Amino acid sequence: MATFNGERFLREQIDSLLRQDYGNVRVLARDDGSSDGTLAILREYAERVPDRFRLLASEVATGHPKWNAVHLLQASTTDYVCLSDQDDVWLPSKVRLQKNAMDELEAQYGSSIPLLVFTDLRVVDEKLKELHPSFWRRDRIRPESIHRLRLALGHNVLTGCTAMLNRRLVELSLRMPEEAAMHDRWIALLASAMGKSRALPQQTVFYRQHGRNVEGVRRADDSPAGVVRRSRIPENRLREWRVSREQAAALLRLHHDELAPEQRELLRAYLRCGQSRSRLVRLSTTIRYGFFRNGLLPNLSRMWDLWNVEMPEK
Repeated sequence: MATFNGERFLREQIDSLLRQDYGNVRVLARDDGSSDGTLAILREYAERVPDRFRLLASEVATGHPKWNAVHLLQASTTDYVCLSDQDDVWLPSKVRLQKNAMDELEAQYGSSIPLLVFTDLRVVDEKLKELHPSFWRRDRIRPESIHRLRLALGHNVLTGCTAMLNRRLVELSLRMPEEAAMHDRWIALLASAMGKSRALPQQTVFYRQHGRNVEGVRRADDSPAGVVRRSRIPENRLREWRVSREQAAALLRLHHDELAPEQRELLRAYLRCGQSRSRLVRLSTTIRYGFFRNGLLPNLSRMWDLWNVEMPEK
């Protein structure tokens, strides 16, 4: 669990982690320079239940939730890791449901490849009053896109607080590049390109929306919902397009030898869509490889941008 100035809802979140009905849950927390009472709360739990709660030393703040998460992944030694926000509430069955799904993935594919399990969320306000029963339905998220890299490159479906990673995926995630927009988005790309995933339709997290969500305050919202909102404005569409290209280039650079040949070719084609000076090449490559978005209007917008905007070389 990565924290930053989260004292308001922190106890409720920690208690929900410790109340999981799966019997072997331990919490590893790291604070990133909070100025409120967050660190005192974390120390209290570390002293009260030291066998289940550990506070990682954090002398220097990273200034970004992505790097805070990387520090936690580096310190973790378990076979399975769940990512946690500081202000949500987990339903008691969350970890058990995900571990059962992870066991099924391992039985089918083995544990030597990257494996990811994630779920839907229930959107709530700061008092946990329901705003929408399904985050996926509300924001038109298509979780099955995780199984096709050509779709996952431009359509992030993973909300990090629902993720369970196996050890192999954790190890790959430690090579987090600067180009990664957020740690959960990068993890989703790794799983899509080199591993296997299972998307559970259950809403296992009360996804709390309030005026001080950390990612919304400290950086642009790179959640699936934030990406959708920004895609409605031409300048933001192009910015999102640039981010996805940079991540594709980083994935190809860092994991070239670990990727299957067809995945390497697909990534090169995706980069051509953004680097070619030829409108026809950009459009024909997009159509040939199926680099489509979620929904008719986003796809029409993408085609319009590919035809009308002079793409930079990088």
